[in-house]
Amino acid sequence: MRRTLVSLALLSACYSPDYTTKPCVDNSGCPSGYFCSTAKLCTVGGSTASVDMAPDPRPTRVEVEVRPTGSFYMGTSATDGINDMPTHLVTNPMPYFLDEREVTVAEYRSCVMAQVCTAPVMGAYGNETPKWVCTYGVSGQDQHPVTCVTKDQADKFCKWMDRRLPTELEWEYAALGLAGSTNQRLVFPGALGGNACWSMNGSCPVASFVKTYLGQIVSADKPGFYDLLGNAWEKTSSPFCTYPAESCPTETKLSVRGGSGWDTDLKFSKATARLGNTASEYYPNQGFRCARNSTP
Repeated sequence: MRRTLVSLALLSACYSPDYTTKPCVDNSGCPSGYFCSTAKLCTVGGSTASVDMAPDPRPTRVEVEVRPTGSFYMGTSATDGINDMPTHLVTNPMPYFLDEREVTVAEYRSCVMAQVCTAPVMGAYGNETPKWVCTYGVSGQDQHPVTCVTKDQADKFCKWMDRRLPTELEWEYAALGLAGSTNQRLVFPGALGGNACWSMNGSCPVASFVKTYLGQIVSADKPGFYDLLGNAWEKTSSPFCTYPAESCPTETKLSVRGGSGWDTDLKFSKATARLGNTASEYYPNQGFRCARNSTP
């Protein structure tokens, strides 16, 4: 019996588990002797370890929690929008976070510099007059929404930020809340006026216009969202289904929402308006923002 106990003690002393693949959020999520690295994995600490002291290269992004009521009317029965008929009842079962602002050129560049993202297409695009230009690489546009990104590039950035692209349902609820059931179609009550980056022949610095939350204008110190109307159309992760279908397995296009600073046609100003693009398509008037799940 004594020999067995000695053997067990020796085996225990020799056993040294490897926690270097254990995911973490901060140092409290790692066992003694380990710290949480910028890669969000437990890493060995101590004098014999190579400690990663580099700052986290990811930009600070403000996000706003949306707590849905469960069901709301999506789309419209009006005929002045595009691809948004008929209105239909949908359920948003989970609360979620959505970025306060569209991803900017400077923020996306930090992902490129970290060698996680690839640079988007730059320069002039197409034969439009006035000329359309992708925002990446343009002097003075670091705070404009990054455009000319594919869905894969948007996904890469959001994943790097521990986020994801929003669904179309999440995007519309953040824009209108329950206001859609009262026939409100803009992201704020009233007329378009000068409240959004609209009919500008280009993009604007993010957060230059009003902040909104669930169909209402809110003050800058309150939780809310900028540029859900105008500046850049925003990519979602949802297939471009024909309403009222929410699932269309053979559809190859994805929904984009919100209108842009290049637009002048008022049908694109409706928060319910939708366009469909393939995952590989990119345009100077399209960008994105990220989302993530919250706790119920």
